[in-house]
Amino acid sequence: MATERAQILIRAVDETRAAFGSIQRNLGGLLDAARRVNGVLANLGVALSAAGLAAMVKSALDSADALNKLSQRVGMTVEALSTLVPAAELSGVSAQTFETGLKKLATTMFEAATGSEESARRLKALGVEFKNQDGTLRATDAVLLDLADRFKAMPDGAQKSALAVQLFGKSGAELIPFLNQGREGIAALTGEMEALGVQIGGDTAAQAEVFNDSLAKLRLAATSLANRVIEAFLPAL
Repeated sequence: MATERAQILIRAVDETRAAFGSIQRNLGGLLDAARRVNGVLANLGVALSAAGLAAMVKSALDSADALNKLSQRVGMTVEALSTLVPAAELSGVSAQTFETGLKKLATTMFEAATGSEESARRLKALGVEFKNQDGTLRATDAVLLDLADRFKAMPDGAQKSALAVQLFGKSGAELIPFLNQGREGIAALTGEMEALGVQIGGDTAAQAEVFNDSLAKLRLAATSLANRVIEAFLPAL
């Protein structure tokens, strides 16, 4: 019985070794980069503990991963989203509200392009094109900036709030402070974000998603190993 339990444990370790090895290699590269960042911060007089540095890196990874997924849902590049989301936050719009609004706008554009007369009429009434000349949908951020110019030119009030809800969903009115800045105002904010180094590329975000997925697989592998240990030894306890 002891030999059988040992064999079960050995097989479980072998099955999870590949996952642990892959993560170890990825973590090694990430930790090297993190140490270099910490060295730069130290030169600037900013000290971070190992735990603080790890938390900062994990937060950045999670943000990049989330942007990569959001990019696929709303039809915008990661580069654009990585500056627009913090620009919206500076305008008093939460990231969650902004993301919800973008998803609703993308849905409105799709509906307009696929036969919804109501959605198409709303956009056309504002003089906003939702299709390219070849019939494909325009990028969501391009339509967003056109709408921002229209909202900037409109007086604040119930009609404006109602229109925002129609285009951006039930929290659409909360986007008005952001939209009221118009294309130029938003461009100024996103330009500040770029100058601060907030913008990230699509490749970086995609790699962050892969890395986080690897961590999730590692947790599953660890759970699998624990389950095998329980199966092997619990009957003997």
